[in-house]
Amino acid sequence: MKFGMKGLFLLSFLFFFLVACSSADNESTNTDKEPEQNEEQNETNEENAEEEENGSNDVSFEVNDTKGPEDQGDLNVWYEGDVEIVGKKITVKGTTNLLPESRVQLLVDSVDGVLFGSGDQTSVEPSGAFELVGNLPDDYEGITTIELSFNVGDQYSEEIKEHYEEGITGDFAQLYYDDFEEVMSQKASFNTTVLIDGSEQSLPIESPTWDIPEDQGEPNIWIEPTIKKEQDYVVLNIKSNLVEEARIRARASIPNYITTGFQGIADINPDGTAVIYIKDPEKDDRIKDMTEYEIVITLEPSVDSHAINVIEAYGEYGEKLEGDIIVDTEQGKKVEQRLTITVE
Repeated sequence: MKFGMKGLFLLSFLFFFLVACSSADNESTNTDKEPEQNEEQNETNEENAEEEENGSNDVSFEVNDTKGPEDQGDLNVWYEGDVEIVGKKITVKGTTNLLPESRVQLLVDSVDGVLFGSGDQTSVEPSGAFELVGNLPDDYEGITTIELSFNVGDQYSEEIKEHYEEGITGDFAQLYYDDFEEVMSQKASFNTTVLIDGSEQSLPIESPTWDIPEDQGEPNIWIEPTIKKEQDYVVLNIKSNLVEEARIRARASIPNYITTGFQGIADINPDGTAVIYIKDPEKDDRIKDMTEYEIVITLEPSVDSHAINVIEAYGEYGEKLEGDIIVDTEQGKKVEQRLTITVE
């Protein structure tokens, strides 16, 4: 095949044109890829730099145990733990076999009266753990009662309330009168009495031991008190056959003085015992030349004891009461025992 000069020129032109287009396409493709590759490389470098800066060490941890006690929900209720007192802060921390979401309370009172706002309440965790914190006034000191309590009638959950209405058992089980519902109910309660004096204290939560008298609840009443001095108080430790939740009072009767401040009150424990604190009249500078005085212990159902079991045992006005320490009243009868204290 023969080509003229014009034909050769055209072929040469087409060849160089195709080569130029191919080079342009390659440059365009490479140019498009380079930013993407650079961007990916930059991101990788930044991530590596961030890991180096923040550190990439493994974090140590442990899985919290949420498994409750094996007997969780059993009607034989128990507590374990401690009461910690640091300054004016009271912390009650422990474990229980109460159902999860059961409401427990911390009640803190002075033996001289109620300490408002010093208690706490919380719900039991699935593991059975609980923690309650009470704060006392900054200037407060004195003998103080601390109670950890699960009251059946106070539960928010109807399911929990119905479960324990079958009847709490065990050493922590106690009766109480529900004033709102006007019925006898039950609680699982731990009580202790401490002197708040600024020192740090740690007390174990221990199950109480009840020694129930064989004739408890009988109308023929007996009371066996012992007396000791503690700080600024006369302390009465009482044994009796009185029924649980009966309210008992004690007051100092001082010759030639009309006094109202020397008195105390307590509710009877499951075994007929009680502890009553009375301000020691011997330490009151207003009382002069006192050689002796009386402690008068009383129980009057028509005045104090509205609990159903007390009324059933002794009558609404105490008309069923019997024994050597029973005296007549305008409406019925009451328990009255007098103890003479000699001033040394």
